[in-house]
Amino acid sequence: MLRSPAPTDFVFSSNLALEHFSLEARLQARRMGEVYELLYCLENSVRELVEGVLKEAYGFDKWWTEGVPEAIRKPAEKRKEDDLKARWHGPRGESPINYVDFPQYAEIMVERWAHFEQLLGDKDWVVNYFAELNRSRRALAHTGSLTESDVERMGIRVRDWLRVVG
Repeated sequence: MLRSPAPTDFVFSSNLALEHFSLEARLQARRMGEVYELLYCLENSVRELVEGVLKEAYGFDKWWTEGVPEAIRKPAEKRKEDDLKARWHGPRGESPINYVDFPQYAEIMVERWAHFEQLLGDKDWVVNYFAELNRSRRALAHTGSLTESDVERMGIRVRDWLRVVG
């Protein structure tokens, strides 16, 4: 269970303007930040898994073009192009997989199920897992708050994923 940080737990960077916001807003942000950290680790591990499985199946040079369905690949490539135009901002990452939306990881796995079945076992579980987790992910990504039960559920679901993929 996450504990709410005490006001003395805050260390403010001189480069940020956090001191201009209410203590309540900062405490909630800190609490959601811990949950975001869990989500960040999960999503990056999912990316690594998808890219790794596809590289093994299609090879280092063709994993993206042959492993990722065009309906997912093209919008991701467009997002990457758009990011490159914003030269003042760093890219999301080097790999094109960083430009795929979270629920689309499940779509990739289902479309290429022959390569993921032995690892994941149950296609319906994968689809439902990503749909359920995406609800909490959207709330966090749009600076919303999760209830304590949502936080507990996310912890359980992440442990489920780790139990399945090892």
